[in-house]
Amino acid sequence: LAGTSFAPGFDFVNNDTQPNDDEGHGTHVTGTIAQSTNNGEGVAGLAYRAAIMPVKVLDRWGSGTYGDISNAIRWAADKGADVINLSLGGPFPSQTMEDALAYAYGKGVTIVAAAGNDGTGTISYPAAYDSYVIAVGATRYDETRAYYTNYGSRLDILAPGGDMNVDQS
Repeated sequence: LAGTSFAPGFDFVNNDTQPNDDEGHGTHVTGTIAQSTNNGEGVAGLAYRAAIMPVKVLDRWGSGTYGDISNAIRWAADKGADVINLSLGGPFPSQTMEDALAYAYGKGVTIVAAAGNDGTGTISYPAAYDSYVIAVGATRYDETRAYYTNYGSRLDILAPGGDMNVDQS
């Protein structure tokens, strides 16, 4: 991420201004989105000139609360985020989260969320809030749906996600 632009972020897990990723998934997703390019290192991010506002809502085990996620959505919208990526999900709806998503959407924020990794025909929340969120599932290297990704009528798009059970060479 050398050369990637960062806006000030926040850690809703530890309630401080150091949103360090202690699990690794957020950093991986950030690289996919905005990794610098044309520098001889790694790969190019999809939107490599985008500024990243790191907001931490999950702990080192990948767990968090709908309250923290909802507060973070509102915080990011108020701080000027244009896009909020929620590479997370849970099985249950939450009025608090839906209200936060509606708030951000009303401020013109594009919200993208993971469909889920259970391999079921039910989209996880918050991706299931299709009035506000673009629900993204995963494909394998051969552009077929990855076995683990959730699917169904609320799924909006599939994107490369990989499949470590298959030789991809």
